Amino acid sequence: MQQIKLDAQNGFYLAEPLDTWLTAGGHDFAIPEAGGSSARVFLLKHINGNTFYKYDPAFKVMRHDKISYAKPLFLEEYNILANMRGVEGLTHMLQAGFMKPEANTIWPSEIAPLSKQMEKQGQASQIKGELAIFEPDEIEDVLAQFEERLQDAWLPFLILERRWEDNLYLLCDAGYTRGNFVRNLSMKQVLDIGIQITSLLEQAHARGASFLDHKLLHYYWNEFRQKVFIIDWNIGHWQPDNFSPEVQQADMIQLSSRALHHIFTGRQAPGSVAVGPNKPEDIANSPTHFKASYSYDVQNRLNQEEIKFLENALDGFFKTPTEMKAALEALYAKRL
Repeated sequence: MQQIKLDAQNGFYLAEPLDTWLTAGGHDFAIPEAGGSSARVFLLKHINGNTFYKYDPAFKVMRHDKISYAKPLFLEEYNILANMRGVEGLTHMLQAGFMKPEANTIWPSEIAPLSKQMEKQGQASQIKGELAIFEPDEIEDVLAQFEERLQDAWLPFLILERRWEDNLYLLCDAGYTRGNFVRNLSMKQVLDIGIQITSLLEQAHARGASFLDHKLLHYYWNEFRQKVFIIDWNIGHWQPDNFSPEVQQADMIQLSSRALHHIFTGRQAPGSVAVGPNKPEDIANSPTHFKASYSYDVQNRLNQEEIKFLENALDGFFKTPTEMKAALEALYAKRL
């Protein structure tokens, strides 16, 4: 563990917010739905431009006014990311720890930095304090100190790889594409994305982790590498000793009704958990079966086998990521 100062005058500081805007196709968009219910996210920078990291990372810190609610979510994410190191497609935890802001700290408004003035209003560079930083292999120390640090006004944080890729929500959502799927992702790419997501979930489930919060805002697409990356595991669960079939299928239903239906059709399934700062109870109380909804253009885009696959997925037919991945691979092999 190392302890450093947070101070824009002579070291590390929190710069522009990363949880109020997203990028796709070289364009920036203000996305209020990207805000998290338990944390704020800022770019972590150093006054000299030099950090321990290859690129300036994302700094995800517990909301100071949501501590009771956020505590279990941070504990889940610490455990999941520490135990899933090396999994491809994961946005990795670089470090973790605790932040102690100075007394009477005022946090910035949640403003998308789409202009210089808005960037100045939204950044957190005025915040000063101390950072107690732990390496990923020291996560047991973070967990051991968690309650005591909170009692002493420290806020838990994670330092994560910053995602630069296009967000899949902007590439797929009908409100942004206006039905023009061809300009963004082909159906062959959509099936490949599904295969990659289920491959990642296959590894997560094997280790005892579920994701659950499958809104498309949590998925990024690297066009050059044709790869999917995933962020934000704090609504998921770490249950290595009692990972039940029911938990596994619940994860598959959430994947099907939110991310899969969204990339197939441009919208989430009707009745699924709305895009936004979701809470665990939103997921827990959602239905377990859904019906697909297709616009005319979407019906022309999907073939009958793909429509049947999506309807089966929404009805809970696929119990495991392995089963779903096999079905997606079969569909992919038939696509030109």
